[in-house]
Amino acid sequence: MQRRVLLASTLAMPALAQPRPLRILTPFAAGGAVDTLARFLGSRITALTGQSVVVEPRPGAGGDLAMTALAQAEPDGLTMAMVSDGAMVRNPLLRAALPYDPVRDFAPVSLMVLSWYAFAMHTSVPARDMAEFIAFARARPGYVNYGSAGPGTLGHVIGAMIARDQGIDMQHVPYRGANLALQDLLAGRLQFYALSSAGLLQMLRDPAVRVLAVTGAHRQPSLPESPTITEAGFPAYDLNAFFGVAYPARVPGAQVTAMGALIGRIMAEAESISWLQAQGYNLAYLGSDAFGAFLVEERRRWRGIIERTGVRLEG
Repeated sequence: MQRRVLLASTLAMPALAQPRPLRILTPFAAGGAVDTLARFLGSRITALTGQSVVVEPRPGAGGDLAMTALAQAEPDGLTMAMVSDGAMVRNPLLRAALPYDPVRDFAPVSLMVLSWYAFAMHTSVPARDMAEFIAFARARPGYVNYGSAGPGTLGHVIGAMIARDQGIDMQHVPYRGANLALQDLLAGRLQFYALSSAGLLQMLRDPAVRVLAVTGAHRQPSLPESPTITEAGFPAYDLNAFFGVAYPARVPGAQVTAMGALIGRIMAEAESISWLQAQGYNLAYLGSDAFGAFLVEERRRWRGIIERTGVRLEG
């Protein structure tokens, strides 16, 4: 059955028979978790189809630069992008204007993974849990800097939600990628960072960092001493990121479906499962139609969250 799916996928995708490389745009900096995920996907596409793949990082503006490039790309099946919850769901709800429309401009290809989040604090802050950190920050207006991988990313939104809900004056410091922000957390230039664990587990174990809580229904095996954010008493912040793939909207539907099926074949490989789990991802494959339905539900859910919290982003 898997062989038939792979054969059908390859035959249905003329782009994968072309001499020009397939481009995978990524919204964050080279060397980060999303870039690494894209390179892994590209290597498997090449191994299974012979099509060369080039990964092009387009960091900046919370993913907007990469998404704008995707929206403007030729619909020849030779350009796709790693897409996230920020670009596909939250950004249009948080900002008055965007250079793209995720419903109009993109064709969802496949959901690949979910990434849980860690609420991390530099150990120079004398707090042992989330409640103590919030009390510390509330008593020191303007003292706490919190990082993110860019405006509109989940780390930014979580920080903004905490600041608003808890009455804290915290300063947001955006970066072009999670690695850069985490390096400043390790150096003590940031005091707090709610970050995706994907690709960063080793750095989260650094003695300079204290993980106060993690998202998800259960404690993470890689950080067993850290409670879930619900256990810590703040279930409203139990939020996760997702990563998937999209084409420009004008790519033919058969090609979109076929690429989604090929990615499903890759995600089912034992080697893929092992690698993704080691990177801190939870596998969550959906094909093109199911991914589209998932996005509709996520937009509905986030519209409710934003209405309740009043969080908005400028620019």
